[in-house]
Amino acid sequence: MPHIFDEISFLVGDSNKLHHVNAVSALRPFDDEIINFLATFSQVLFRLPGVKERSDLASLAFWCRPASLKAMKNQYGDINHLIGRGVAFHIAPSNVAVNFAYSLFTGLLSGNVNIVRLPARDFEQINIICTALSHSLSLHPRVSPYIYLIRYNKKQEINNSLSLLCNVRLIWGGDKTIEVLRQSPLRPRGLDLAFSDRHSFTIIDAKNYLDSPDKIRIAHNFYNDTLHSDQTACSSPGLVIWLGKDSTVCKNAQETFWQHLDRVASERYEFQPVSAVTKLMALCMISAQVDGVVQHPVVHNRLMRVQLSTLSHDSMEYRCHSGYFLEYFAASLDEVLPVCGEKCQTITYAGIEKDVLRDFVRNKAPAGVDRIVPIGQALQFSLHWDGYDLISLLSRTVVAV
Repeated sequence: MPHIFDEISFLVGDSNKLHHVNAVSALRPFDDEIINFLATFSQVLFRLPGVKERSDLASLAFWCRPASLKAMKNQYGDINHLIGRGVAFHIAPSNVAVNFAYSLFTGLLSGNVNIVRLPARDFEQINIICTALSHSLSLHPRVSPYIYLIRYNKKQEINNSLSLLCNVRLIWGGDKTIEVLRQSPLRPRGLDLAFSDRHSFTIIDAKNYLDSPDKIRIAHNFYNDTLHSDQTACSSPGLVIWLGKDSTVCKNAQETFWQHLDRVASERYEFQPVSAVTKLMALCMISAQVDGVVQHPVVHNRLMRVQLSTLSHDSMEYRCHSGYFLEYFAASLDEVLPVCGEKCQTITYAGIEKDVLRDFVRNKAPAGVDRIVPIGQALQFSLHWDGYDLISLLSRTVVAV
């Protein structure tokens, strides 16, 4: 095992300490030392240059504020019977720069030692977060044994060694990544949490949208949900459903919405030329295989929109990214059910009450839909994700009778 760990690059932590992670005591969820450490991290991150201009980093710092952490803890009531499982091995996704930090912090909040395999892609956000973490650990040295941020060539040997160290493994990524990691055995009582390929969509009540005074804000929020991350996150909508019985109203709302979003995108979105080719290929694919699709006129390549005549269980298989959106007019929520299958993660909404959507999901009980959030909150991480209660799953219950 020593020679295997020599092939690991450490951004936080070191190989000597990694050998002894199983000797580190698990903590209770929301341990005071961890809360104080994350509060320090929030302050340090906020002070770093350029963070306030990066919405993903600013959101991460905001998530770690003491008031935010207190609100999370209060959701769980009495947690004195819980203790961390031990060592958590996190495999971060390659497409979302800050996801690794949320996974790490969830592991900390649930009382675990955390080994995090970072994305191979060198996101600037990762370097900024690691800078803030290193400074915060210098002020909270007792937390150091609980954090290891690493990179390595994706060797089965290393996957095997790290998996055998851990009590719980969190695999963020595509179905292929999950398949590969599951070839590495866990300890007998080890637990796997897999966050696989999912899709998400938006529902907008057309009439209420047209009556809204906040159309510009909605456009900015929708941009943050989609184009800010190039629609690469599972929770980023790839389909917009216009709800309403009057097709004329739906068309007016649709036109107004995209005009506002186009203005926002023209100011904020750095469109890559190669994405135009990718979107054209996606358009050709859906046009060849799905009847009745209509491409909306394209003024430029930032936004490409495809109108569907029907929704089916495989409609979301034709989604793309980088400003590519499917659209559909629905006279009732029942028409939405075909895209609420097992792979559906998040519904974002505007102009409709969340209770209406919540009751719809509860009553119809589709195989998917784990989150229902307003437009603008698609990427906001919570301790309930992909249908998992993460604190409960990453800790164990101690029963005394």
